[in-house]
Amino acid sequence: MDPIMSDQKTPLDFFYQWEKRVPNHPFLRQPIDGTWITYTYKEAGTEIRKVATWLTSLAMPPQSNVAILSKNCAHWLMTDLAIMMAGHVSVPIYPILTAPAIRHLLEHSESKVIFVGKLDQYEQQKPGIPEGLIQASFPHYGVPVENPWSEILKQSEATPGEARPAPDSLATIMYSSGTTGFPKGVMLTHGAFGFVGERVWKYLKMDAHQRYFSYLPLSHIAERGLLEMSALASGSTISFAESLDTFAANLQQEEPTIFGGVPRIWAKFQEGVLTKLPQKNWMCC
Repeated sequence: MDPIMSDQKTPLDFFYQWEKRVPNHPFLRQPIDGTWITYTYKEAGTEIRKVATWLTSLAMPPQSNVAILSKNCAHWLMTDLAIMMAGHVSVPIYPILTAPAIRHLLEHSESKVIFVGKLDQYEQQKPGIPEGLIQASFPHYGVPVENPWSEILKQSEATPGEARPAPDSLATIMYSSGTTGFPKGVMLTHGAFGFVGERVWKYLKMDAHQRYFSYLPLSHIAERGLLEMSALASGSTISFAESLDTFAANLQQEEPTIFGGVPRIWAKFQEGVLTKLPQKNWMCC
């Protein structure tokens, strides 16, 4: 089933149409301890709506900033959509930043809440989270904060209806890597994300319901725009790697049709292929 194309669509417009039209289609696939967990559009929607209700219960001003500190995982995307649904602005933080860098971004963005998830060095990064900042955590990753995901789901009802932010309203603040000084916050609207999702879908001439594999950091615009938004536009399935050690196996298991990577990862793939070829002298003509 093809997506509905129109001007000024937003990520939530994409999500709502698939939640309604193909509720049992796989949306997110996450490996945990070697076992794949699948969230359909309906199942993910229930969790997203409950987290949106919890955010609303905090009675923050509209368009408050909510940070996400985690490596790529299914609950990263659920949180992103919940923040949009609650009428707030996401602030993704690169998951390998040091504590001082994390503190700088949280203070500069004036974030009111932070979701903490899949991290390799949480104890070293924890001092970067200011005291008094409301903290919530993703399931499965053992981050001890006062608002674990499971408790949020237990105490919250699913937000009903279809909240639709204006296309020209702010959706996210994405910080640059800071190679020329302090990171700078880039402000992107819901309509900008919708535009990217539709155009990638259109110009790559993809069929509906592709299989995406998310590897590049969602805190950077390439993965957020090209993967997350085009997957939402096309009603596709997004899978994740459990760890660096299982990356190759997870990729092989999922057999994605779309996967973005930096030159180094493609070079590693090439090296793997060449090592399996007979050692011969090759002549290029």
